[in-house]
Amino acid sequence: MAEFTFFVDADLYGFGAGELAAVESDLHDAGVRSVDIPTEFGADLGDRIPVRVVATPKGLRFYAKLLNVRDPVQLEELDRVLAAADARGEFLDDL
Repeated sequence: MAEFTFFVDADLYGFGAGELAAVESDLHDAGVRSVDIPTEFGADLGDRIPVRVVATPKGLRFYAKLLNVRDPVQLEELDRVLAAADARGEFLDDL
């Protein structure tokens, strides 16, 4: 498992009410184990909402597609996190 925090546009995501094109079983099947979206800070979170995801590499890539992440910096960082986890031997069979 690896953990990655996506930063998504608050207007597009709908602050805590964003609907994904997947149901819970789809997420689990893809390798997503947990998703944490803070709600206790209200409008203090600003324009971008942190969405922390714990998943396999397949699950993290799946979730990035669901969020429609196009930011090259976030995608590059995701690749770096996955490569580091792979180098540690955390999920060799999942790539």
